[in-house]
Amino acid sequence: MTKAKAMYSRHLTPEQYREMINRRSVPEIAAYLKEETAYQELLSAVQPTSVHRGQLESMLRKARYNQYARLIHYDSATAGSYYRQLMGETEIEQILEMVRLINAGHPELYVTRYPAFLEHSASFSFAALAKAHSFPDVLQVLARTPYAEELRACQSSNTGERIDYTACEAALLTGYYERLEKIIDRYFRGRVRQQLHELLQTRVELYNIRCIYRVKKFFPDTNPERLRGMLLPSWKRVRGSELDALLSAQTAGQFLSLLNQSRYAKYFGEDDFLFIEYKADCISYHLARRYLHFASDAPTAFTAFMILSELELDNITTIIEGVRYGVSAEEITSMLVL
Repeated sequence: MTKAKAMYSRHLTPEQYREMINRRSVPEIAAYLKEETAYQELLSAVQPTSVHRGQLESMLRKARYNQYARLIHYDSATAGSYYRQLMGETEIEQILEMVRLINAGHPELYVTRYPAFLEHSASFSFAALAKAHSFPDVLQVLARTPYAEELRACQSSNTGERIDYTACEAALLTGYYERLEKIIDRYFRGRVRQQLHELLQTRVELYNIRCIYRVKKFFPDTNPERLRGMLLPSWKRVRGSELDALLSAQTAGQFLSLLNQSRYAKYFGEDDFLFIEYKADCISYHLARRYLHFASDAPTAFTAFMILSELELDNITTIIEGVRYGVSAEEITSMLVL
């Protein structure tokens, strides 16, 4: 707990974000991160003038993982511990990346993208995954993990048919959160259990809200039951009748109006529903900050720290992309989760 709080005390400040936004190129951002922030150690061997966007973002992801590894070092439990199960999210990211590449017809590109530094701690071989050329190949690589069974229902009987990426994501994340919930109920009690459930269930609900919004905005003709199948099966603040109404909304605007009548209304201002995906991240950020600040136990501190470090990486990536494409400083700032 103390280590997590100490590590977060070195997080990037609004002033440092502004300094990065005012840089004119990705190399200048890399130089600033290397010279003026807590990323100094990781970027010590980097030549900012020659680094490109993909390399920098990969190094920052490695920094995030190294932070987790330093904290997990204090955990003497077995592979089934809560802390190690949390790391399963990184494995799911890799599986979904391969699904995207297979759908795009370029699975061979994965060998240049997977994080080799995670290989030693993963439950399956990323190197073996890089040799996959089809969805059955992916299932074979994952055969000894829970992911294979979760993904089996997403396999089409028609060879060569496009993989349902959304179904894969929902299946993998459902299994991931169900395993975490079971571990929480098994090993924790009282206030700790309640806080961990709230952190995770809030993430699940915000994922679901974003999913419904995207579908209503871009695919408004989607059947409500088809949409329900894309969601993760956990709701804390939305009752069954309210969920039915949200799923049956005819448009994104109607969905937002209904959401504004739910228990989530108190987390949004009237105009925030226009920027719901951004606001959802803000809710996660403020909840995690509050729990980390007041945490008196390691599990809560670790979970909150993971959420906050992920959002910081998203902020840095937003700045890198914004500067790269010449987005104005005001617009980049408006997209940061602070």
